[in-house]
Amino acid sequence: MSAKEPELPVHDGHHHGHDHGHDHDHDHDHDHGETETLASPGPTSTFGYWRSIRELDGQAPFQTDPTPKEFPTAPDRVIDPLHRRNFFQLMGASMALAGVGACRYEKEDIVPLARRPEGQIPGNTQHYATAFELGGVGHGLVATSFEGRPIKLDGNPEHPFASGGIVPGTTRHAGTSTFVQASILHLYDPDRSQSVMSAGKGASMDGFRAALPALIKNPAGIRVLSEATSSPTVQHMRRRLTAMGVGWHEYEALSWDNEREGTRRAFGQPMRPIARLDRAETIVTLDCDLFIEHPAAMKYSRDYSRSRRLHGSLGLGKMNRLWSIESNLSNTGAMADHRLGLRSELCLPFAMALDGALGGGGAPASEFLKEKKVAEFIKHLADELRANAGRSILVAGRRQPPEVHAIVAKINQAIGAVGATLDYHVDPDPDRKPHLQSIVDLVKEIQGKRVQTLIILGGNPVYDAPADLDFAAALAGVETTVHLHEYLNETSRKATWHVPRSHFLEAWGDTRTWDGTITVAQPLIAPLYGGVSSAELLSMLVGEARTGEALVKEAHAALGVTAPWRQSVHDGFVPNTQLPPGTAQLTGFAPPQLTPSQQGGSKRANGDLEVTFAMSPFSYDGRYANNAWLQETPDFLTKVTWDNYALVGPETAEALNLANDTLIRVKVGDRELELPCHTIPGQARYSVSLVLGGGRTAAGRVGGENGRTIGFDTNKVRLSSGFDIAGKATVTATGKTFLLASTQEHWDIRTGLIPSVTQEGIAERLPQLIRETTKKTLETDKAWRAEGDSGYFVDLKNAGKTDRPNLGGQSLFKEKDYLGHRWGMAIDLSSCTGCNACMVACQAENNIPVVGKEEVFNNREMSWIRIDRYFSGTPDEPQVVHQPIACQQCENAPCEQVCPVGATQHSDEGLNDMSYNRCIGTRYCANNCPYKVRRFNFLDWNKEWREARNKVRNLLFNPDVTVRMRGVMEKCTFCVQRIQNGKIRAKAQIRAGQRPGTVDGPIPDG
Repeated sequence: MSAKEPELPVHDGHHHGHDHGHDHDHDHDHDHGETETLASPGPTSTFGYWRSIRELDGQAPFQTDPTPKEFPTAPDRVIDPLHRRNFFQLMGASMALAGVGACRYEKEDIVPLARRPEGQIPGNTQHYATAFELGGVGHGLVATSFEGRPIKLDGNPEHPFASGGIVPGTTRHAGTSTFVQASILHLYDPDRSQSVMSAGKGASMDGFRAALPALIKNPAGIRVLSEATSSPTVQHMRRRLTAMGVGWHEYEALSWDNEREGTRRAFGQPMRPIARLDRAETIVTLDCDLFIEHPAAMKYSRDYSRSRRLHGSLGLGKMNRLWSIESNLSNTGAMADHRLGLRSELCLPFAMALDGALGGGGAPASEFLKEKKVAEFIKHLADELRANAGRSILVAGRRQPPEVHAIVAKINQAIGAVGATLDYHVDPDPDRKPHLQSIVDLVKEIQGKRVQTLIILGGNPVYDAPADLDFAAALAGVETTVHLHEYLNETSRKATWHVPRSHFLEAWGDTRTWDGTITVAQPLIAPLYGGVSSAELLSMLVGEARTGEALVKEAHAALGVTAPWRQSVHDGFVPNTQLPPGTAQLTGFAPPQLTPSQQGGSKRANGDLEVTFAMSPFSYDGRYANNAWLQETPDFLTKVTWDNYALVGPETAEALNLANDTLIRVKVGDRELELPCHTIPGQARYSVSLVLGGGRTAAGRVGGENGRTIGFDTNKVRLSSGFDIAGKATVTATGKTFLLASTQEHWDIRTGLIPSVTQEGIAERLPQLIRETTKKTLETDKAWRAEGDSGYFVDLKNAGKTDRPNLGGQSLFKEKDYLGHRWGMAIDLSSCTGCNACMVACQAENNIPVVGKEEVFNNREMSWIRIDRYFSGTPDEPQVVHQPIACQQCENAPCEQVCPVGATQHSDEGLNDMSYNRCIGTRYCANNCPYKVRRFNFLDWNKEWREARNKVRNLLFNPDVTVRMRGVMEKCTFCVQRIQNGKIRAKAQIRAGQRPGTVDGPIPDG
């Protein structure tokens, strides 16, 4: 699929910002019965914005189906057809029985505490600092616990790295990722390993301890394979074991070792670069999803948003500009002011050419650099970097080889970034082998018969190790293998011994954040299944049986930590333990040699395609495959749920005759894989991106087991020689269909309407719904700034104190006067990166169920928040805008006017409240909602949770939020339970004299 490539405009300091309103869509049935070949795109749609290639081609369901469909189809098994008379008979009986059932609670037997724990008040939540580690990098958290069970995780605002430090005059915040928010679901997962296993049969922890002395009698024949960790306690135990002669290896499927080795090449020693995006006016990312995939993504997102605001960290009237060069469209690329779609392998000659444009040498001999679009992009980028010397920064992604990271380090030196927008720190483990090299060396040792006992700490190398290593076959050559993991996964089933590992909320531990701050994890609940931590298992190997707390204290003492232990546990971190600054002195490294494909043009033939491997938003590298919250959260850009896929650009799809929702065959070397194709605007030409994390065979009931899998195992074509970027790939269509459950065109208001009429209406209102302009216009055009959705300027400082403007015309509804609080929410769309963390956090807070892939096909997903994403421009060079949509708590809410039983009412504080026990499921409110944010429980989604094996899941529910049943409508409540808890705390503080009673005026009861 080809389109004319627009030329890069000459930049004049303009920045594009967003001030979006809301474009809202109606429910409709998801048409997933046909598979269409992608047509050649015509000109941009008349209304400028489009949500999918199908919509741009005029093939979306709302464009082709003339039948209005207000609600998802209700199959016979959900609502049986009834005659009108029978309906009213059943209605009357139901109302009577509902009244009887509501008279008293179900009888329960409660055993009271003999002695109430200190500082605990029944019914109140407690908050404890703890830590979470992913990919060897820690994150400071605060866990909310209700009567001894953790129910919610949030960022620790006191943490010196997570909060971004204290900003004078502002409130400290600390964000979290989707993986942090969803990890609470793993704690209560009944699929977790619940006992020690020996040779595939049940055993006991005592039996394992008794067998240990025989397993470790020859330290020279013992190897430990650990997943990436920065835990000082585990590192302390490693030093003790290696001193005994035990060999240590570390492996991570999604590793940032390329950056580490690139700094080694540039400076002669590995360094830890830490960006200061709050100081940067120009930010350049090279094949790097900085705000999602980077280990410091939460900190970087916060710093980016601070320098993105005109009144932010750069000073009044200044904001940053983001440039992105990448192969597959990422969240960071979607936020970019300027983006260049480029195959990942071409980032090396691109970086060399940029270095040359900045005076670092001549440009490499690559044909694609002569293309007008690329040449002008490099020229303008180099000009801006020179103009903003000392206020710019480049960051390369994990897929890029060390050579690229070394050149990026050189460029950062040249533009004065070091010490200004970039700090280098000493690497915390400089002698460690790179992860890929380490596991290759381990397999060689096994094949050389030098390993008698292999201890595997976490991870799943049978599933995610490079395919050419055949790690499962290598394990068969080891006399005894021990695997410590939360799940009985693919590696556990090949091991001699499997030991259940405790969840991080069940054990003492520690970790380091990206800046090196030691962060302490404390247990909030006793191990549900008797697991042990990595440190505790290592303690057994050295012949000790010590508690996790004692091991952490010992490790901290060995590091010379002098901070009081109880204070560190309370705060969640040890102060002043950041990595020391490093000396970034460039060494003279030789220029890298380019491959023939890097020297050629941008066009490639089939058989010479590029394949890259992308982190899964659903399961990371596969470890979260059994997490239903993540599986059902739509990917920000593709809106696909429950499956992984191959991302292909429109032009490549047309050239290879590929179609959406069909299986394609990807061949890399002598290995091949079939998986579904999904076409995404912005994907670089002749580059195919394979999403990792699918095809698990021993993940659990959600993620796949016993021959049933979710997604496809892309590790089958991931080799050690092309671990991040593979070349010489062939992609062919199989002719078979595979439907992906995408929410892309759900809730569309245009279903059943005449396309020309709706397009004209959208074209008329889009300038108010999605308001975009340049920084220059924002600063100089007062009329644009004053223009709001209602045609008048909203004075936020005097909101509620001035007379409402006369909008003309008459209203049928009387304006409501609020004497107390009136709640509202503002979302800064210029800062929002579309990370989806709010969606998962809402699910955790409000007991929102998942419905499964088949029900997503039927438009029945239950998430209270959705993130609408729109494209504009051409399919090859799209612009992206997005807006999170939740209930708007309308002043004159249309849903309130049509409910026949008053189940939704307006509160005295401006909220649109739901009374679930009144709702009879007419769905009139959903029909009348212009935002399409109401969700109906077509089925009893929580039915399985009442099974005996799922009783543990009930511990997850937030007791402040009602669990809804079948036949009930639900929606965003503005987390009214948190508002009420805030009132209680504020009143208590007023009574205690800790807060003036006039700060917020009188606080009414909730």
